[in-house]
Amino acid sequence: MSSSSSPTSSLISETQPPRQMNLIVAIDAENGISKDNSLPWHLPKEYKHFQETTIKTSDPSKINAVIMGRKCWDSIPAKFRPLKSRINVILSKTLPPQLSEHCIITDDFDKALKMLTEEEPYKSKIETIWNVGGNAIYKWGLEHPWMHKLVITKIEATFETDVQFPEIDWENYELNDDFDGKPIEEKGLTYRIQSFTKKRSNA
Repeated sequence: MSSSSSPTSSLISETQPPRQMNLIVAIDAENGISKDNSLPWHLPKEYKHFQETTIKTSDPSKINAVIMGRKCWDSIPAKFRPLKSRINVILSKTLPPQLSEHCIITDDFDKALKMLTEEEPYKSKIETIWNVGGNAIYKWGLEHPWMHKLVITKIEATFETDVQFPEIDWENYELNDDFDGKPIEEKGLTYRIQSFTKKRSNA
């Protein structure tokens, strides 16, 4: 959902020290994620899960980063931007570049990752990078060597959507036990939350 450029492998190399990026998403039964740049469902408890998951750190002195496309940023009401208690990274070719303590605007996915993991003050303070979409940002994340964990809310209903979550080769992922996957009922809908870790090659 961003007009930013595609990743450039010259900036990020798998030979560098290992890094990790997690991805979080809510999808309907047909992999739909949004309609007219907004969520087609209203699930406060599910959104609270998104907030808590992307804010939580094991080290209280650290903070997480959320990386998103410009349309995803635009979909957040202005009064809630930037998302609190997280460093917000927005990928856009149309917004003016910005570099502040809690907000980064840049036009390149790998440039953003490099900044978060190699440059201060971000390098010392960030614990986890969370990819929060939309479609193009998710796709780049899924294809990236740093992709580590996928946290997915599966809603057992079909909505009218105009953006889909990218296809996943589930053979490359294994189910975790940090979420029980039991059905959750909210506002007449049922959904399940699960997480999957990407399998690493032994080669």
